[in-house]
Amino acid sequence: MRRGKKIAAGFSPLKSVLLLLAIAVVLPTVCLLWFMTQAVKNERLAVRQKLLSVYTEKLADASRKNDAMWSKNCKDLDEQKTDEHPYQRFIELVDESGYDGLIVYDAAGKLAHPLFSDKLDIVTKPFKEFGDAWRLEFTEQKFAQAAKFYEQKIQAYDNHIRLAAIIGRSRCLAKLGEVDHAIQQCKKAAFSPQQAQGDSATLLLIGNARLMLINFLKQNPKYTKLLEQTCDKIIEMVYSTNEAGQALTANQNLFFTQKILEIISENPSLEGYAKTKTHRLQKLALAEERSINIAERFPKMTDLNKRQVNQWYRLQADEDIIYGLYHKTENETLLLLLSRESIGSLLSDYENASENSGTAYRILDGSGRFVVGLDQPQGKPFVEAAVGKNFEGWKIELYFEDGEIFEKAADKQITVYLWTGVLVAVVILIAGGFAGQAVGKQIKLNKMKNDFIATVSHELKTPLSSMRVMVDTLLEGNYKDQQQAEQYLQLTSKENQRLSRLIDNFLTFSRMERCKQAFQISETSPAKIAQEAVDIVKARFDQTLCEFEVNIHQNLPNILADPDAIVTVLINLLDNAYKYSKDEKRIVFWVFFKDNMVHFQITDNGLGLSRWAIKKIFKRFYQVDRSLSRQTEGCGLGLAIVKFIVDAHKGSIIVKSKPGKGSAFTVKLPAIT
Repeated sequence: MRRGKKIAAGFSPLKSVLLLLAIAVVLPTVCLLWFMTQAVKNERLAVRQKLLSVYTEKLADASRKNDAMWSKNCKDLDEQKTDEHPYQRFIELVDESGYDGLIVYDAAGKLAHPLFSDKLDIVTKPFKEFGDAWRLEFTEQKFAQAAKFYEQKIQAYDNHIRLAAIIGRSRCLAKLGEVDHAIQQCKKAAFSPQQAQGDSATLLLIGNARLMLINFLKQNPKYTKLLEQTCDKIIEMVYSTNEAGQALTANQNLFFTQKILEIISENPSLEGYAKTKTHRLQKLALAEERSINIAERFPKMTDLNKRQVNQWYRLQADEDIIYGLYHKTENETLLLLLSRESIGSLLSDYENASENSGTAYRILDGSGRFVVGLDQPQGKPFVEAAVGKNFEGWKIELYFEDGEIFEKAADKQITVYLWTGVLVAVVILIAGGFAGQAVGKQIKLNKMKNDFIATVSHELKTPLSSMRVMVDTLLEGNYKDQQQAEQYLQLTSKENQRLSRLIDNFLTFSRMERCKQAFQISETSPAKIAQEAVDIVKARFDQTLCEFEVNIHQNLPNILADPDAIVTVLINLLDNAYKYSKDEKRIVFWVFFKDNMVHFQITDNGLGLSRWAIKKIFKRFYQVDRSLSRQTEGCGLGLAIVKFIVDAHKGSIIVKSKPGKGSAFTVKLPAIT
């Protein structure tokens, strides 16, 4: 308990020094900063007010422009014709006005665009007239007979049945290997004049014929021109109406558009053609796909009744974020769609308000979610404003791009004072740090000195006291017989050896500390070193209940080492295994070769070590049990000496241990191969 009090008292000067340093450094620094803050506060407020006024006016002007633009857009929607096909409205709004989709509801609230069909790829099976042909072609695979059957139907009909028969005959000819003949047949359906007056089924058949013809043509370079003509025919057909006012449904248009885009991208011969044809088609296809996705969520106008007219809302919040504007005209209801990117470009007036001014903007929708601008701003906005009357609940925030402009405007006059205060504070901190470090180091050295003196005194006093008692007993003649006298002499010799080991450890450690330890490195046999260590400890191990097993493999390669130093390492490890083992000791000593290294492994069934203790056992003067009443001898230098010697031999030492389950120490030294 007295020693514990000394340790606590040893740390009190350090605490006192740290407390004084804190008072001497923190208090003046805080006062200095407070005075500086008060000195520039009024100036900063003036700069802030001026900047706020400028940017508030800029945002107000952007809002006025935005309101005027959307008022005009809504007026244009009211003036558009409503008797034309929905696809004309769709193309006009996507191509010319820059919208990313359109949904139209009629006066009854039913969906007028986009319309859907469950038929995308019509083959001959749905037509009852081709039952036998279907069986011959797909079941029995008698393509020649099926082609003849289709030929009969071509001559018998003059409507969409005839088109289906031409497609079927072309397919059979291609399966028979008559590709050129199949191309000529399929071209009749693909370029059929029936497109002008045909119904929706006819248009779908012609579209499928064109896709089939493209599949025939794309493998043959001599048909490149016809391939481009066929692609043109499909592009002309989608998103349009024929003379009879018929058109493909939305998902049919999307189907054919995606197919033709896929074909163009996969055919190098169409590379030049694609540059002029695909950009607009891709834009229409994406707008159609978005329109279909939103229409599936809002199949009836009643699903939108809770939303205010001419207000933008977020409709879809997956990877493709979509916003919608709910607009009513006299005869129909429109739901205009914009992607997050498009709505950002339409709000460009706000971007212009912050352009080239050292600020960045950020727009949030009515639910507070990010729309466009600065995605992850630092700090708080210095200006906030509403976006416009068509964006209820939306707001724009302005941030400084490169720090606080307010601070920069004021810092020009306070830079000298600020850096002076910082410099003074840093000097005080550095001086205090050096002082605290010096005091702490001195306290630590004093503590190590006291611990070392106590440990050495204890370790030296114990064997000396034992030897003195036994020598006095012999001198006084207080023994029974000669056998007891010899026993006392043996014990005296043992204590003398223990004292010699302690002194040797102190001397070795002293040489290590002064870098005076010199090793006589030579090529030597690891088996010979191991056997010498075994011979030294075996007599002591045999005197107690100790099962000592030695396994030294044959034909071990030699190592470059100082034999005496390595013997010292092994004796220290064996001695520790003996000291820290249980009453019935079991120690195993293995020497073997593995991975170009000679392994000296010593395992025991002793007390074991915790993970925390394993990390510290090689430090000088460290002992797991630091009490003076401990049962094991030593002063915490043995393993430090072991680590020093092993490192000097460019080897390594590995420890595996668990409390209560023994330990395993393995020394690895490079072998000469």
